[in-house]
Amino acid sequence: MALRIPKASSLVAPAVPLLALPLLAALAGCGPNKQVAAPIVNIPAPIPENKPLEPPPPPPPELINQSKGEDLWHLRSGLNVAVLMCQGPDNRALVASYNHVLTMHKPLLSQAAQLEVNHFQARGGKKWQDAYDDHMTKVYNSYAGTLTRDAFCAKSKTILADAEAGDANAFNDKATFMLWELNKAAGLPDPDGKLARAALAPPLPMLPTAATRSAAASPLASGGGGTTR
Repeated sequence: MALRIPKASSLVAPAVPLLALPLLAALAGCGPNKQVAAPIVNIPAPIPENKPLEPPPPPPPELINQSKGEDLWHLRSGLNVAVLMCQGPDNRALVASYNHVLTMHKPLLSQAAQLEVNHFQARGGKKWQDAYDDHMTKVYNSYAGTLTRDAFCAKSKTILADAEAGDANAFNDKATFMLWELNKAAGLPDPDGKLARAALAPPLPMLPTAATRSAAASPLASGGGGTTR
């Protein structure tokens, strides 16, 4: 059987006209576009507000009144007012806690009461009792007139629980701090006693001025206009 050999012209791909090349390039550009990642932008951190620094809270005073005993006695007075004034579902527990503190620390509180009396006897003379009564009335009224009763009652409850948990030495050591906390909770105008101590302090002696020093150094003039010998 004879084989038929194709012509050479049929084995060659047909030539593409040169004018069709731009058209092919244009068609190739119509394909889907590649997604290009957006450039990373550095976002500056926000500048914090220039707020003034708050001053630290004042430290607790070493003493509020004339002695640790007086601080302790004023503390007992404030807690007594709380027991009478803080009515509500917690009042029964508050009364029980207060009575327990009185019994538990009776010797210490008796000493505090006597120290308070001694202060007034030392400077009050024959009328020390009247001065003492007036003073204690002011102490009771300062707590009874509180405008922040809820805070005062809550702080009284905390202080009584703390007094029950410690011995007499711990109660005595914490008395001034407890009184300071109670005074602040009650909104007293002088919680740390600075104003009261300033009022009791004796006035400072006047220092001599330049005029008084000059007059003291000058000789006294003799009477009658005569000269001195």
